[in-house]
Amino acid sequence: MSREAELNGLKLDTVAFQVLSYLTFRGAPLKPSQIAEGTNLKPSTVRARLAEMKDKGLVTQSPAGYLSAVNPYDILMKLYRDIKKE
Repeated sequence: MSREAELNGLKLDTVAFQVLSYLTFRGAPLKPSQIAEGTNLKPSTVRARLAEMKDKGLVTQSPAGYLSAVNPYDILMKLYRDIKKE
């Protein structure tokens, strides 16, 4: 499945979308603990969602941390499309 299809498959009210959005708009590699702190989520929850999204090609991992594989425009367009459907 393509990265675009994987992104479109995320629901707006999920932790995965929250983590991906945070990571995307920060625009720099972040450790799971930094993401957890910035989103007020449990670190274990963040790590689990990051692992799932890495498998789907939505995030990449480096020694510096995780980085979003999508750009802010993709997130904004998803928000627009999903809100427009409602």
